[in-house]
Amino acid sequence: MELKLENLSIFEFQSKFSTEESCYEYLVELKWGDRPFECLRCKHTNACKGNGLYTKKCTRCSYQESVTAHTLFHKCKFSMVKAFWIIYYVSTTKGGVSSLELSRKLDLRAKTCWLFKRKVMAAMESSKNHPMEGEVEVDEFVIGGKEEGVIGRK
Repeated sequence: MELKLENLSIFEFQSKFSTEESCYEYLVELKWGDRPFECLRCKHTNACKGNGLYTKKCTRCSYQESVTAHTLFHKCKFSMVKAFWIIYYVSTTKGGVSSLELSRKLDLRAKTCWLFKRKVMAAMESSKNHPMEGEVEVDEFVIGGKEEGVIGRK
């Protein structure tokens, strides 16, 4: 299950991810939904419910894994709803969104927004596993870098 944020209107996004529980449930489905659990320590594939909410516990070695472990939400200190909103704004705003604007919209510190935005942008970066094929149209591109003595585009 994969969510295409660019296909959701702001109203659809708000109704789908309006609570902490809805965000965590989405992550549970995304991380463990149709795949069997595999313990990171012993590679065992059986698990039961862990001690905390949204955790799984390996039935062999008792290793517990949170749904946010090893994701960009790992050790996130602010609301999951706000984290999802940062992802939405970063991935749908055409010209990009500043950390200061995220800070104002979500009532978070600008540095917090900047750090999480960097995580999101790194996660969005191409893995180069799916290169473009066939005829690809490009609006503008630069080969080589900046030209000396030229201001702007030429």
